[in-house]
Amino acid sequence: MEENKTVFNYTLSFISVARWRFIFVTFIATLLAVLRVIEPAIYGRIVDVVVTGLTNNDTVGLLHSITGYLLLWVGLFFFTQIFGTLNQYMMWHANNIVSRHFSANIIRNVLGWSQQRYGKHSSGSILKICDEAWRAIWVVTQTFIDNILPSTVSFITVLILGFVLDWRLTLISMVGLPIALTMGLYAWKKAEPKQAKISEGWSDLSRLLGEMIGNMRAVQDFAQEERQEQLFNKRHDSVTDKQLKLNVFWSIFDGGGNTAIILTRIVVFSAGVYFVSDGSLTLGVLITFLGMLGYLLNPIQYTIANALPSYTRALSQIKQLYVLVSDKNDVAESPQATKLKHVRGSIELQNVTFTYTNQRRATLRNISLAIPAGTSCALIGPSGAGKSTLVKLINRTVDPTRGHVCIDGNDVCDYTLQSLRSNIGVVTQEAYLFQDTILYNVRFAKPSASRKEVIAACKKAQAHAFISRLPKGYDSIVGERGVKLSGGERQRISLARIFLADTPILILDESTSALDSQTEHKLQATLKTAMKGRTTVLIAHRLSTVYLADQIAVIDKGTIADIGTHAELMQKGGLYQRLWKLQSGGYLK
Repeated sequence: MEENKTVFNYTLSFISVARWRFIFVTFIATLLAVLRVIEPAIYGRIVDVVVTGLTNNDTVGLLHSITGYLLLWVGLFFFTQIFGTLNQYMMWHANNIVSRHFSANIIRNVLGWSQQRYGKHSSGSILKICDEAWRAIWVVTQTFIDNILPSTVSFITVLILGFVLDWRLTLISMVGLPIALTMGLYAWKKAEPKQAKISEGWSDLSRLLGEMIGNMRAVQDFAQEERQEQLFNKRHDSVTDKQLKLNVFWSIFDGGGNTAIILTRIVVFSAGVYFVSDGSLTLGVLITFLGMLGYLLNPIQYTIANALPSYTRALSQIKQLYVLVSDKNDVAESPQATKLKHVRGSIELQNVTFTYTNQRRATLRNISLAIPAGTSCALIGPSGAGKSTLVKLINRTVDPTRGHVCIDGNDVCDYTLQSLRSNIGVVTQEAYLFQDTILYNVRFAKPSASRKEVIAACKKAQAHAFISRLPKGYDSIVGERGVKLSGGERQRISLARIFLADTPILILDESTSALDSQTEHKLQATLKTAMKGRTTVLIAHRLSTVYLADQIAVIDKGTIADIGTHAELMQKGGLYQRLWKLQSGGYLK
């Protein structure tokens, strides 16, 4: 119950941005609900006037009275239509405001995650949860304003008016309400945990579909199309079977509620006819009461058949989002953080240890490393030694478990994330490209850059030649994640980004691994020029790309096994010398 309250308050935090519009919409919806209940009273009054007029043979008075009530009826109709339309417009406008706030909040939250936190979830499941939660918040507001609020107001209005007209029929009409309410609450209590499991199942299905599409090349290369289809169908059938059983469960209770309501209508009608026959009730009052009875009983029927299932689904979907975004972020910006300005570029790791949350063994242990400003340091070692994790600590995509990472003598945690990362240019083995033009992707590092600056950066990255051969040149669409380009072409686009960004600190993590030897050789001179005056951290399995670094740190099993220049390390022997001999100018085994 406490968890549901927390999720409800979380939902209200989004709705509150349009609170005044929702207050206006609520007021109009309440007014319209009251007016719609009055409509049956006009019918009943017309019937009584007709009966009285015909009994007294007063045709003139009858026409005069009926005309007045008909005009009131028409006026009421136009009033409810006009203000109903206005209310819908205001509702849509308010929901658009909520939608924009929701989207901005979620984007800001997710983009602030550390890579370690992001690794806990698949992109498919994140998209599914966010999309369903957005729709769920719409369901909550729309259902409340359009159905629950009017139904509740109508219910109260009918009770008051019913006791004024005839207390006997009012009490009789309430006999079935406790039964219907009890059934509805029982059904909701049983269905809520089941719906939560089903929502998790749909998210898992989206994750699976996203993985299948993202790894389509592997599926085709290993001829696993049929097996993947069977796996998806099996998971899909499992979720849909559970949803079907839950829908049947709701239908059973809906049928029970309907039965109670229909029996109540029959009893009320029978009692009303009896009261009319003994003269204690007029025919007009009975017609009024029968017309209003729907506003008394239908809210219960709607709650059981629609509102509770919809709200149960919406609650479980919003709860999934709440769990997703409320998970503690292991890389958080301090409220006292200051901007990193006038960067010299010295980097120092002080007794750093790092352990991934899903691992017992530390990936890095007691790492201490100093990189003076404007110098280069190469990190080499076997795969899995911790090299890439080490450079992630510098721009705070992860934070150390123990120890400190400093830039210009201050802990990187003391700087704002935006100012820290905007001063560090990063190129990784995997090129991250957007489904847009080459111009957009290069300019991503510096949105204000001119086309001329972009072209100059691409020339430095040895990318201008292949771009010029494309039909649309720099306006060519690269496809999702750059699928229309080769691995080497994607990597050169990534290199062009850092040349354009012109940052004082560079991190090159296997930045030339996808290039052919000829292109890499041409690029070496450009990289050497770009590294001058900049603090550079290089990771490469090709030792031919790192031996000119000012210092080389040999990483082995999460520790620094040795450090020095190429000549010093070759003279010492050890792991670096063995790796160099194994490569013989080629690749690390």
